Amino acid sequence: MKIKAVLVSIILGGVSATIPVLAADSTTKAGNPGDYSDRDRMKSSADEKKQLEQALKTGEEKDFYRRELETMGWQITAVNYNKPDYLEYEIVKGPSTYEVQATFDKNSRKATKVDVEWNMWKADATERALKGQKVDFPRGTTTNASRYSERDKMKSTKNEKTKLEQVLKTGEEKDFYRRELEKIGWQITSVNHDKPDYVEYEIVKGPSTYEVQLDFDKDSHKANKVSVSYNGWKADTTNKALKANQDRQARR
Repeated sequence: MKIKAVLVSIILGGVSATIPVLAADSTTKAGNPGDYSDRDRMKSSADEKKQLEQALKTGEEKDFYRRELETMGWQITAVNYNKPDYLEYEIVKGPSTYEVQATFDKNSRKATKVDVEWNMWKADATERALKGQKVDFPRGTTTNASRYSERDKMKSTKNEKTKLEQVLKTGEEKDFYRRELEKIGWQITSVNHDKPDYVEYEIVKGPSTYEVQLDFDKDSHKANKVSVSYNGWKADTTNKALKANQDRQARR
């Protein structure tokens, strides 16, 4: 299936901007669509995430986690939080990135809980490291860390994700979901998969992005499962749309 990208020029605060908008029958072909699919990437990196969770055991002081990550070949690209009771790292190795969240007891200074999360909202240094650029260990904590912290963002976007899941009900044919997303103000920026039994959209509205995963019955052509996932691995068109929205907000 060929890409049919439409370039839409709009005037934002007196400045002309061009944003890519995908046509109805477009499919992402820049590289492997699986590079951007949350469903595909989560399956392929599940073992890696589990290995990290096992290595980053509780009961250790803060310095242990930095040393252990570096021993395993992970680069710490962002320190979103560094408080007496909470530490949050973004880490990168090759094409992989995660967020490590460690909660500490204030008296013993040892970790009581360690979580490894998919790194959906990435700091600028993390994005650069994923592109193969050199990134030094952070000198301080991330500016405006709540924009990148999985823990913070999950809280703030929970209601938005729930609303999407409620609107995108099962039992409808493919065209319904595109129309419904556009009706409630979401832009489809990438179609990662478009098969008779499975369709996958990346969507953007303002600073928010999600991945919509639709499983269809081959006989009735109606969706029997609809999932809304945090969009961890974004296509280039999605990143461009998010950047355009960010620039527009900054000019207001």
